[in-house]
Amino acid sequence: MHTGYAVSGRGVHVPMGLNEIVDVVFGADRVWSFDPGRERWPVNRGWVAWPRVLDGLLEGIADVRLVLHEGGKVVFERRVSFGDGGGGLHLVDHSGEALAVDKSGHLVRTFANTGREQTDGLLDSVEAVLRDLREHCAVDAFLTFGCLLGAVREGRVIGHDGDADVSYLSRHTHPFDIIRENQQVCSTMRSLGWSIVRMSAADFKIWVRPAEGANRIGIDVFTSFYAAGSFYMMPTVTGDLSRSSILPLGQVTLEGRQLAAPAEPEALLEVAYGPGWRVPDPVFDIESSRATYRRISGWMRTNKKYIKHWNDFYRAPASARVPRLPSSFASWVGDRLPPHRHILDVGCGNGRDSVFFAERGHRVTALDASTPALLKTRRLARERAVRLRPLQLNLNDLSSTLLSGARFAHLKKPPEIYARFLLDAIAPDARDNFFRWAQMIQRRGGSTYLEFRTWPGAIRASTLRFHYRALLDTRSVIAEIEGHGGSVVHREQGTARARFEGENPHVCRLIVRWA
Repeated sequence: MHTGYAVSGRGVHVPMGLNEIVDVVFGADRVWSFDPGRERWPVNRGWVAWPRVLDGLLEGIADVRLVLHEGGKVVFERRVSFGDGGGGLHLVDHSGEALAVDKSGHLVRTFANTGREQTDGLLDSVEAVLRDLREHCAVDAFLTFGCLLGAVREGRVIGHDGDADVSYLSRHTHPFDIIRENQQVCSTMRSLGWSIVRMSAADFKIWVRPAEGANRIGIDVFTSFYAAGSFYMMPTVTGDLSRSSILPLGQVTLEGRQLAAPAEPEALLEVAYGPGWRVPDPVFDIESSRATYRRISGWMRTNKKYIKHWNDFYRAPASARVPRLPSSFASWVGDRLPPHRHILDVGCGNGRDSVFFAERGHRVTALDASTPALLKTRRLARERAVRLRPLQLNLNDLSSTLLSGARFAHLKKPPEIYARFLLDAIAPDARDNFFRWAQMIQRRGGSTYLEFRTWPGAIRASTLRFHYRALLDTRSVIAEIEGHGGSVVHREQGTARARFEGENPHVCRLIVRWA
């Protein structure tokens, strides 16, 4: 074997200066690929750390190979013991199918590990989506990104890919009209029975189950459009591409099926992936310029500061360490609530406290910016046989905050607001939005119950991976509340209120009235 390569629980060690894609294989299954020469992979004296999504999963013994992706040369092959586990190490889903880390850092089932039945089921759904977009939404829809790339290269899906991508070309050139058109497309597709999650104002994801008992797979629907003399395709593609390269649509062959494609698919692929698009690259990520990112974000996206961290966290196995029983703060608040109230649990996380309030007979709306968190909340509510309503709330985005606040402000009876460890996990501008939101909702009554970390304390999480955390000064928080017209009617603080594994933070609890 070649010198300079090693594998352990710390990560993968490669020779200094290596600038080549490395495939990490456990047994017969590729579980991860990386290129140490790219800036997004931090290298510490030759060690490349395992992706965060594998935290808590690397326990056991595996036959590990390191393979140089281009050429297939095996540079390391050895049985490796991870952690304290003595059994075999297998990265599989609930049905025993192999999983791999994709280019976005998510643990997914890739096409290389997907059976024929599921691949065919997904492509059946892709065909149906393209047909409905064309016939019911009256837009020119076509394959794009990985699906188009696989079709043009080899006529097959790409082994290291795990979802499907389509796009449509908007008839409009002004962002407002493009957004309005996308909203109508999304609404029409929902009315046809598709399960949809909006990703921005100009793209959405359709969830499908390609076979009975299979995991969900996403079909991303991206808007393409022309604006200010340039071609754009969500989420971050821009370039010089003539309209005749897209329309009239042609066809490509993918797994034996004829599917709609741009008139000149090679031209679109070069704009999306660059001139080297024909060379397979399992870790390729589209790198747009800062100006392009800011322009498209300004047109089509809300501010999603720190949301990626929480999405990744609630998708990862490490999130299972968060207790599912109610927090001590929830019990504290529960003893002070009148019966049968409507509670808004802001930053609900895995839903542990939302479910607790619902079990006590309250009406609960669970709010979070993270879709995986809301899915966990919904799942826990089903397990405990209670009803609640999960809703998305992005406090980073002022327009989203004001729209949500206006809806709750019009309820006949003001709801109670509950926010545990929210204020210290959001940036100051989002905290300002939260206070404005609460003041809108409770100007006619109700109480806001807050718990947050304060000084003295540890700013870094010692038991879970680091995330944005601010240790707040209680007097400053109260000044912010009073600046928005609120009054603190109860205050207490200290330790022994929010113990978690080895942590015992100093916290403050406030009850606020805005009327």
